[in-house]
Parts: sequence; C-alpha cells; structure tokens
Amino acid sequence: MKKRIISMILVLSMVALCLTSVGFTVSAQDIDATSTAEDYGLPQNCEDGNILHCFNWTLAQIKAELPNIAAAGFTSVQTSPLQPHDGSSHWYWLYQPTKFTVGNELGSYSDLQTLCNEAHGYGIKIIVDVVANHVAGSDNGNLANAVDSVFKNNKSTYFHNLGARGNADDRYSTTQKNIGMPDLNSENTAIQNMVYDMVVSLKNAGVDGIRWDAAKHIALPSENCAFWSKMAQIDMFQYGEILGSPADGASDADNTTWINEYASYISVSDTVYSAALMSAVRDKTTYKSTGNWNRKGVASSKIVNWSESHDSYSNEVNFGGWTKNLDQNTVDKAFALLAARADSQTLYLSRPFQTAHQSINYGVKGSTHFTSDEITAVNQFHNAMVGKGEKVLGGSTYYAVLREGGAVIVSKTNDSDISVNNTNTMVPVGTYVDKVSGNTFTVTDKTITGHVGTTGIAVIYGAEQQPTEPAGILGDIDGDEEVTVIDVTLLQRHLAGISIPNTVNDKLADVDGDEEVTILDVTYLQRWLAGIVSDDNIGKPVTT
Repeated sequence: MKKRIISMILVLSMVALCLTSVGFTVSAQDIDATSTAEDYGLPQNCEDGNILHCFNWTLAQIKAELPNIAAAGFTSVQTSPLQPHDGSSHWYWLYQPTKFTVGNELGSYSDLQTLCNEAHGYGIKIIVDVVANHVAGSDNGNLANAVDSVFKNNKSTYFHNLGARGNADDRYSTTQKNIGMPDLNSENTAIQNMVYDMVVSLKNAGVDGIRWDAAKHIALPSENCAFWSKMAQIDMFQYGEILGSPADGASDADNTTWINEYASYISVSDTVYSAALMSAVRDKTTYKSTGNWNRKGVASSKIVNWSESHDSYSNEVNFGGWTKNLDQNTVDKAFALLAARADSQTLYLSRPFQTAHQSINYGVKGSTHFTSDEITAVNQFHNAMVGKGEKVLGGSTYYAVLREGGAVIVSKTNDSDISVNNTNTMVPVGTYVDKVSGNTFTVTDKTITGHVGTTGIAVIYGAEQQPTEPAGILGDIDGDEEVTVIDVTLLQRHLAGISIPNTVNDKLADVDGDEEVTILDVTYLQRWLAGIVSDDNIGKPVTT
C-alpha cells in the first residue's frame, strides 16, 4: 500500500509539472457554468432572473465587475449597442447606427467573445442592445455621412421614405415613419437578412440574448412584415422595448391584439405598469395593480419590467427623463417590488454619475450601487423563488410581494415597524431574519410583523428552524420521565389489549426504531434494562 501511495504521488507530481511547463492556467471560462451558477444561486435561463443594465460601460469594464455582478444575484447583463455609429462621446449616438456589424468604442467582436466566455464561467448571461429600426440621420430622412454606402445606394427600397412621424400616434405612423432618424423598411428582405446575420454573429460570439431597441416601431407579420418571425428563428432570449403601447392612439382592443402578437415572437417591456408602480412608490400612494400586459393575455414569463430605464434617466425631463431627479433609494424600492414578482424579469439600471442629457457619455462606468445589501437580497430572493406562487399587496404603510416561502416588503417610511397581512398564509409561519437589516420578523397565519430598516426594504425567506416540543422520553410509556420495568409491563399489556393505556405514543414505544410498535419493542426494552443491549437513544427526549 505504501508503494502505491508513493507511485500515485509521483504520477500527480509529473502531471502538475507538465501542466506548469505548458503554461496551464484556469480562468472563469474553464469553470463549469452550471455548477458556478448554482454556487451563486443564479437560474439557468435568462427568463428566470433579473438583468443588470451596464449602460454605457465598456465590455472590459463589465468583465472586471463580473464577480460582483454574480454575487449580487443578477442572472444577466445588458450591454449598450455595439454597432458602429455616428457622432462621438454622448450616449445617444450609440442609438444612431451606421451599419449592422459588431464593434465600436465599447469593445470589439473579440472583446465580446472574451466577455461572454468569462461571464458564462460565473453563470451570467450576456444580452446585447440592438438597434434595427433606423440608422443615423435626421427626421426628414437624410442619412448621416457616416452611414454605410449600402444604405445610401438603396435608399429608395431600404427605407420607408414617408417623412416624420411627428406627434402622430396611430399604428401606421408608428411603424412606417421616422422617429427622429431615417426609418428602415423592415419589410424588405435584404434589411431582414442584414439584421439576422448580425444577430447570428452575436450568438456565435456567445451572446445569450437581444434587447430590441424601438421594437414597437417595427411592424408585425399580421401587418405584412416578416421581421419578427424571422428573428424568432434564432434560438436565444429576445425582448423588445415597447414604450407605452404598440400604438398609443389606438384602441385598447387593438393594442391588446398587437402586444400579444409581439409576445408570440419575443418578450416585451411593460413600461405602463413599471412607470405606474414607480410613481406610486415616489408619491407613497396605494397601488395594488399586478401588471398591465399580463392582464391582457401576455404570460408573465414574457414580460420585462424596470423601475427606471436609460431613457427615463438620461433624457431631458421634458422628453421623458422623469426618474433622473429621484433618489436612488426610491428607485430601489420600486425595483424591489418589481424584481420580487413571479416569472417576469426586472432590469436594474447602473446609473451614470452625470444627470444632464449632454453630459452623459458612453465608455464611462456607472454606479455600482447594484452591489448593495438590499439589491443583492432582492435578487437572491427572486432566484430562490423561481416557480413559486405570489400575492401582491398594498397597504396604507407598505407595499409587499408575498411568495410561497417568503416576502419582500417595502415600507413607505424607512426605519419603521410594519405589519403585513399574510394572505392565505402565503408565507409559512415562523421566525425570519431580514436579509437586509438583520432584524427579526415574526410570521403567523395572519400577519407578518417586524421592523424595516433604514433602506425601507425588507427581504425574508428561509425561516429559522423552530424548536419542536418533545413528545416525551423514548421508552417512557407511563409518562413519569423514567424508563423502568413498569414501562415494559404497560407496553406488554397494551399490545395484548388487556390494560390501560389503551393507546401509547408510537414515537415513545418504538424503541428499536423500525417504525412499528410490536412485541419486539418489549423484548428490546427488556434487554436494554438488563444491560444486554446498549442504546443511547432510550431515555432521551423524542420530538414529534
């Protein structure tokens, strides 16, 4: 045996020497993504987890932050657009592409491959923002000088050429006219093929999902446009930015039909619900709605929410930039309520440090507040509750999302005592420790009570094991807290049916541990009392 051990040591030493000599190293991409995702508690699918929007970050900046992103419980990271673009510095130029290829100041195609490999090592998925509705230029249809010649040479067929949409909010204007830049003819097969090829190249680089910018402005198959049915052929997660409704001036019935058609091909953003909840949290008003699109037939698993987006933060206040002046804590509270929901996903914006529209630049890393205790706790709660039911509540002093196993509670007043209705005993009875503050919460079949900390966000799940009252002492049939020959006699008479007790506690009488009470237990107990067998359990408390 000694020789075998020495031989094995020599073999292992030689293997180690060989690996060292060829410069063998281990990086995140060498780690099994499934086991690593499980280490961080991250779901395997994009659809089951929340998204961190690394708005304006370079790919290298994202790569460096991957360990913290995984630890914060985010399943996916969304990048800004990676297409070549017009202009420089300002964030909005990223949304004015000049061609359908991958690579700009945020990173090259090779950088993207490296990021995807590293991210997958942590179990993180990468989602890339794609702009396919328009190219750089002006609202009158003029193309920017930097736009690729293929578009200039085919302007009559590659664009709708119907002028500016202006304030029109009908469906035709929404899908056929310019929204500040020349509107591509998405019905054109050549345009579809260019976009399709770029998305396939993204998938080949390791990208897991696509965020479609201005998705509502690209028509549907029922409107004689095969764009979405073609993109849906690419097997990856895809969601579309639907600001408001598919056509804000159309009827509710028409918008319901259109949004369900979008959802048959891609997931969709529910900005109406997201904004309404964010407003309620800001104003501390009661809000009990459970959603918008999901009440109109769209599955929750096909919905992406957000407490704020890059548009609501980066645009001027009079042009939709309404969340930039809200403090981070208010935004976080809305995120907590959205992110705690069942099935749907919620995007969290890494806020730029600047707020002025013209001062926010791409390539500048934003806030890392996503690593805070409250955001981490909410994400980890969401991941732990995959597949579990929910109940959304709103009281005079709180908002809450109850899940089958826990709850996220947002107090309208930070650092305050709270009492929440435990509707239908959704949250199991027990004592819980808030993952954010460390405070204790008590859950009964009626209420959830505790003190919400300074963030105004409490996250409870995984009740502490409650002590169980002992049923008695193993072998103590008469209940006098001793095991004696009297207990043997009582058990014999009980089994013969000739004496009190007429019933015994099976937990106390099953001394041999075979889950039955028989004459064998009598014999075992006799032998124990005689010292023939030793059993450390007899005479010790037994729990129910």
